[in-house]
Amino acid sequence: MTTTANARSALKARVGAIDGLSIYWQGDVAPILPDTPAPFAFIMFNNDGSGRQPVAFGGGRGRNTYRNRASVEAYVFEPVRTGTPENLLANAEAIAARLRSYRDDVVSCTSADVIPIGPGSSLAVPGLSGPVNNYQCAAVEVALTFDQIG
Repeated sequence: MTTTANARSALKARVGAIDGLSIYWQGDVAPILPDTPAPFAFIMFNNDGSGRQPVAFGGGRGRNTYRNRASVEAYVFEPVRTGTPENLLANAEAIAARLRSYRDDVVSCTSADVIPIGPGSSLAVPGLSGPVNNYQCAAVEVALTFDQIG
């Protein structure tokens, strides 16, 4: 049976490491931003739930399929003075490309979009300690589903 933790782990493994980009996931050890600004990404996994009803009946209680709708939000940051908008968008696209149309036995990603945001001075990322006013930002939004049997 797929759990929320299984789905998050599968996505985390799929994103993996990206050269030149530190990646932090919400719920892991809180990141401490370095004194010298460097590119990084902060990724959140959000489960919106199953909608309180099964999508398939499998023979009674304990065997029905519940489809959870979830999302991944990745905030990609690039230092304002040393980074470029092109590099920022390339790093965001690297995350999106790994999840776009990705499907395995745990999760099914249906879309992954890159959205330029601009300077991070007015951005407050939930779960991220420290200001991001020295960074420009782009977001990656990924829609996905995963099934649970119960």
